[in-house]
Amino acid sequence: MLKIDRHSYILNELKNKHLVRVSNLAHDMNVTEMTIRRDLQELEDYGHLTRIHGGAKLKPKNFYQEDNYNKKISVNVEEKKQIARKVSELIKDNETIFIGPGSTTSYLAEYLQDRDINIVTNSLTVFEQFKDNPSCDLIFIGGRYRQKTKGFIGYFTQDALSKISVNKAFVGVNGIDLEKVTISDEEEGRCNETILNNATERYVLADHSKFSTHAFYTFFQLKDLTAIISDDVLDENIKDQYRKEVEII
Repeated sequence: MLKIDRHSYILNELKNKHLVRVSNLAHDMNVTEMTIRRDLQELEDYGHLTRIHGGAKLKPKNFYQEDNYNKKISVNVEEKKQIARKVSELIKDNETIFIGPGSTTSYLAEYLQDRDINIVTNSLTVFEQFKDNPSCDLIFIGGRYRQKTKGFIGYFTQDALSKISVNKAFVGVNGIDLEKVTISDEEEGRCNETILNNATERYVLADHSKFSTHAFYTFFQLKDLTAIISDDVLDENIKDQYRKEVEII
């Protein structure tokens, strides 16, 4: 059995039982206990579990604490610019795309200024960046303003998004685990879910710090995404774990 398959089995056992024993895992996978101990060490290093005597237990999720917008936009700047560049490479001329609110999407403008594209957004930052750009057609979705992301949310926003179809949707996220993506505000999450369901291709933008982290509201399953777009700081072993569910760009 390959290491990535062993890791997946261990994590699935932890999800179901919350505690695993080295001896049981070695027997189940027909490998030595030393191999299992090395696997548990690696998974602990990735933040997935906590080793105990003779086995491991499920590690409590890191819970995301949301900061104000100005603080968020100043964190992991180079990584967010790298993600923005990757996003720009996925967008083709004349496509209709959705760009959601968030600190990462705010860096997209410098990579898209001369592109002939149609942009739908509920982000005040994105609107301000593109409103005077003659090369793009801009549709701005209003609603109730949320200061922490400079985005518009709520019933009116969600209703408008439910009637729109786009080629590609790009949304930010506060947390990602091995099955789902989460965000701090449930109304913002419902808006993201609505537009992702109306997009041909569905992308979540997340720097390396968002992995193995959980925020308040679950709005989408990893398996239903086209891909997660992240930075190159993200550990290759972590990428391998997530690639069982979704593509990592």
